[in-house]
Amino acid sequence: MTKLQFTMKILTNPNEIIKFLQIGINIPILPEFKKIIIKTFNGFNVKAILLEENIKNSIFIDKTDFIDKVVGITIIYDGGNKTLFFGFFGTYDHDEGKIAFLMNSLIKYAVENDYDYIRGPVNIPAVIFGWGFMVEGSNKSLFICCPVNPPIYQKVFLNNGFYVKFEEDRYNVPVLPFDPYSIKKKNGTYYDYSDYEYTNPSKTEVWDQLNQMVDLHLKYMPPSAQISPMNPIHPEVHIEFIHKFGLESHIWSVFYKPTKEMVACGYIIPNPFSRDKRNRLNSASFHDWVVHPEHRRAGLAMLMYGVGAKKIYKEGMRYGSWPVGSENIANATMAQKMQGIRDRRHLILEYKIQ
Repeated sequence: MTKLQFTMKILTNPNEIIKFLQIGINIPILPEFKKIIIKTFNGFNVKAILLEENIKNSIFIDKTDFIDKVVGITIIYDGGNKTLFFGFFGTYDHDEGKIAFLMNSLIKYAVENDYDYIRGPVNIPAVIFGWGFMVEGSNKSLFICCPVNPPIYQKVFLNNGFYVKFEEDRYNVPVLPFDPYSIKKKNGTYYDYSDYEYTNPSKTEVWDQLNQMVDLHLKYMPPSAQISPMNPIHPEVHIEFIHKFGLESHIWSVFYKPTKEMVACGYIIPNPFSRDKRNRLNSASFHDWVVHPEHRRAGLAMLMYGVGAKKIYKEGMRYGSWPVGSENIANATMAQKMQGIRDRRHLILEYKIQ
C-alpha cells in the first residue's frame, strides 16, 4: 500500500530553482538559456514554491523511510501595486489534485504576505518562455514564447476564483517581403517617407537607443503588451537574447528627421528551435511594434514591415508567430491582411484576495 502526502518548500536561490523549472514549462531549457534565466530571476528576486510528494512504499523502500520527490513548481515574484506574479506553474503529470494543492499554496503565500492580487502565469524571462495558460485547440508545436499546457490548469484556476485578465491571440503569418515605397494610400497617392529614417542599430548603438525604445513602449503600447511587471532588467534581457540568437536586422527604430526623435521601433524574437537546411533561423515571434500616435497615419507600420521583411527573408526567415491582444482590433486586422491565421490563444489569470 502506498501513502501519499504533499508538502511545500520555498526556494530562493536561482541556481537551485532552475533545477526544477522544466516541470513547469514545455519549452526546453537549453544550456545557453541558463545565464539569462538566472540574471532575470536575480533581477526580480524570484522565489519558487515546490510541491513535494512524500512517498512511503513498502515495495521499494523500508517502511520507516520516506523519500521526498518534487512533483510541482511555480515561481513567484513581486509585480508592484500589491500584486504577486507567478509563472512556470506545472506538475509533472498534470494531476488535478496536485494542481489544486499548488494553487492553494500560491494563494496562501499571497494572503500571508499581504498581497491584494495574484496574476499569471508570466514565465520570466518572457522573451523565451512567454506567458499564459494555453487554450484548448491551440497549435501545440514547439515555438519561442509559446508555452503549452493541457486545459486542466485553467479549469482548476477558474473554478477556484481566478478570472481572465487578458487574452492573447497568436497569428501564424508568412514573411511577405514588399517595397513599402510602392504602397498607395486610399486616395491613390504614395506614402512619403522622406522625413523618416529606418535603421537597424548595431550591438553598441542599441544601448544608446534603449531608453527611447522603452519610453515608446510604456507610453503607447496597449495594455496586453504591458502585462508583465516592468523592471530595469527586463528590456536589457530582451536585447541580450536577440543579440545572442538573432541578427542585427531583428531590432529596428525609425527617427523623424526634422526633430531627430525616435517615433517608432520594434523587434522580433528569433525562434532558436527551428532552422532551415542551411542552418539559418527560419521563424520568429513578431513581438513588438510601436508607433508614436502623432505619426500613426504616416504609413510607418508598412515602412517597418516592408523594409524589415525584405531583410529577414533574405536571411532565411519564412514565417512567424504574431502576438495580438484580443482587444487590439487594429493589430488583428493587420495580421489577417498579412495572410495570418490565428492558431494559438493564451490566458493571463488574476485572483483578488478577499
